Amino acid sequence: MYISDVAVSVGLTAQALRFYERLGLVDKPQRTSGGYRVYSAKTLGQVQFIKDAERLGFSLDEVREILRLKYSGQSPCDCVREMLNQKLKGLKKQIQQMDQVRREIAVCLRASQKRARLPNTASLICLIVQNKGVRSPAPEHSR
Repeated sequence: MYISDVAVSVGLTAQALRFYERLGLVDKPQRTSGGYRVYSAKTLGQVQFIKDAERLGFSLDEVREILRLKYSGQSPCDCVREMLNQKLKGLKKQIQQMDQVRREIAVCLRASQKRARLPNTASLICLIVQNKGVRSPAPEHSR
């Protein structure tokens, strides 16, 4: 398969495929006498794995470690499981932080409905953002 065939079949650009090759994430392809890259079915599988791993949030360094384990004769599954556990913990923390920001935004919006505009001579820039007098948002129970 030529580079364009592999790229199209997995939804990448040829440039991305060459990048993976430079990083050592995929096998170096054979070349035709004209210098065109010819990829094997194995490379297609490697590229699909990389795409799947990236979709789950793996960095290219993490992908490299997984592939290193695989090609050194070890099963990478325990390593992958631990990485996924860490990613899940991180996502849960991000969701909590985002939920806190969502609550703060809702409080600011509600408070902004009750306030008049500041005159342009006021020392504060915008009460909605600076939220003077409304510091601890009450938990929302109805969503």
